[in-house]
Amino acid sequence: MTTPSETAVLREPSARDNGGDLDFDDPALYRQLVDCVADYSIILLRVDGRVASWNEGARRIKGYAPHEILGRSFEVFYPPEAVAAGFPKRELETAERDGRFEDEDWRVRKDGSRFWANVVVTALHDAQGRLVGFGKVTRDLTARRRTEEQARQLAAEQAARAEAARRSEELQRINQQLESALADTQAARDNAERSAAAAEEAYRELDQFAYVASHDLKAPLRGIGSLAQWIQDDIGDSLSGDSAEHMRLLQGRVHRMQALIDGVLAYSRAGRSLTTPVPVDSGVLVQEAVELLAPPPEVRITWARDMPGLRAERVPLQQVFMNLIGNAIKYARAARPDVLVEVGWRDLGDAYEFSVRDNGPGIAQEYQERIWGIFQTLAPRDKVEGTGIGLSVVKKIVESRGGRVSLESEPGQGATFRFTWPKVPREAAA
Repeated sequence: MTTPSETAVLREPSARDNGGDLDFDDPALYRQLVDCVADYSIILLRVDGRVASWNEGARRIKGYAPHEILGRSFEVFYPPEAVAAGFPKRELETAERDGRFEDEDWRVRKDGSRFWANVVVTALHDAQGRLVGFGKVTRDLTARRRTEEQARQLAAEQAARAEAARRSEELQRINQQLESALADTQAARDNAERSAAAAEEAYRELDQFAYVASHDLKAPLRGIGSLAQWIQDDIGDSLSGDSAEHMRLLQGRVHRMQALIDGVLAYSRAGRSLTTPVPVDSGVLVQEAVELLAPPPEVRITWARDMPGLRAERVPLQQVFMNLIGNAIKYARAARPDVLVEVGWRDLGDAYEFSVRDNGPGIAQEYQERIWGIFQTLAPRDKVEGTGIGLSVVKKIVESRGGRVSLESEPGQGATFRFTWPKVPREAAA
């Protein structure tokens, strides 16, 4: 839409008003009209953007007297950042290309103050269609913008008050719900504290029972073992055939019973008490576990040379490695002479995953969940000596620290046991 001020600049005088004495073809008349407009800055720009004319509205809005601005670039009306971005030149380029450019943005007065302006730039051409300059009409809309901002601020404040009122009502409702539930919560807390105290007492009694039971059971077992050894020492080589085999089975089962008692005691305590985490080199921990297991020469155990360091409870983590490596050695040796056990790892982001792989007989899919239970073994105990407790202890230790255990295996393809260990110890995370 063309504003009245634009019409004043661009209109070609081509008609007469025969109803009066004014000569409407006189260019001076239009010059007088433009000069006296005070609400609009109406100026002419040369093709290169220099100011060619100046009216009263331009002086009032922008602050320059004619002799201060004529011949200067119109870029002085723009903030420095707009000039640096090349915005004034793009205005003229757009007007030349499209015939017209309109914009609302900040402009600058002579004194450096800024005002919000509506600007219309129109390309001017001569009779041959050549570009001869631009007409530029500017209106100061600062008061309107200020009013609009005040209206928006008022609307925002009203919306904020309404939201505050709504939230206040919601908080009152929630507070009433919390107060009504407080008695139940307190009762539940009291029950939980009583349950925790009862559980703690039960654990103490269980520890005491496990210790006493293991002591009372081990005493006669030690006696049986001693008697069997004395008999063997007395008779010596006189034992032969079935008697020698029976003596071997007797001594083996005494040892198994002692290991079973130790295993039950270890299982009862696994995962129950947390120790202080310390910096641990998992590679050194695996090496120490292998040294403690003292495998025979035909067993080869390897582990990654870049095993990670972490903060962990040293003894429980070492117990997990010992149980898994010992389990791999035991079952692989029962199936083949050339045993290979490989310990690896990978970084899961918030935890490390460790793996223990063997080349043993493997485990069928239908038995893979069963092996994690206490007293569960897949081979006859007279063929593969074991209590069936080692893997259940592994599972209990790992899960009590926030990790998980898993198994990958196929019959005849060996087995890979995996477990995860959080990088941040559970006590620290809590």
